[in-house]
Amino acid sequence: MKTLTSLLDVMMKILLTTFLLFPETILGEYGVVCPTLVEAVEGDAVTLGGSLSPPLNLTPYTLDLKRLDLHDDLVHVYRHGQDHFPPQSPHYRGRTTLIHEDLIGGTVTLHISSVNLSDSGPYEVYVPDLKARCEFYLTVDGENRKTARAVILPSLLLLGTLLVLVLMRGKIKSCIERLRGRKEQEPENSLNLNLEATEDLERSVGNVV
Repeated sequence: MKTLTSLLDVMMKILLTTFLLFPETILGEYGVVCPTLVEAVEGDAVTLGGSLSPPLNLTPYTLDLKRLDLHDDLVHVYRHGQDHFPPQSPHYRGRTTLIHEDLIGGTVTLHISSVNLSDSGPYEVYVPDLKARCEFYLTVDGENRKTARAVILPSLLLLGTLLVLVLMRGKIKSCIERLRGRKEQEPENSLNLNLEATEDLERSVGNVV
């Protein structure tokens, strides 16, 4: 009887510890972890998605990747182990690729090709059966802005380098001038000391005479 009681106590402690450390395992609660902001340049490809927490094989589950600010909001749909294109928004048709291999590890990876400025906006990864979701924002910069950054950033770096060199040159010049001033003062001080010594000697001779 004591052995059974001890065994039950151990099992309860294990269950309590598991609940405290991994409550989603006991309660069946899952979440999707994703970045809050994704940045891309017009014309490039971008990767969207998130990872289920705790990890779970998502292959048999329904997945929706939505655009939250559009009425025709389905960016990509996954049903019954395969991509389901009929409900997909025409704006994204032919531009999305879901990496099925990543679903095994609980990760949703969606590539969108040739992004444009109108792709900017809020998105959501949603797993309906698990009631797990996450939201993030995609920002697409124009090609002109990309070119401007490519020119401006090196220019700012060069300007900063020149400014540092100018400041260093000023400090070096100031140090050199101080050293020169000290060297010029040293002979004058020596000459003054010699003159004072000569005058003292003359006074002494005059007093003797």
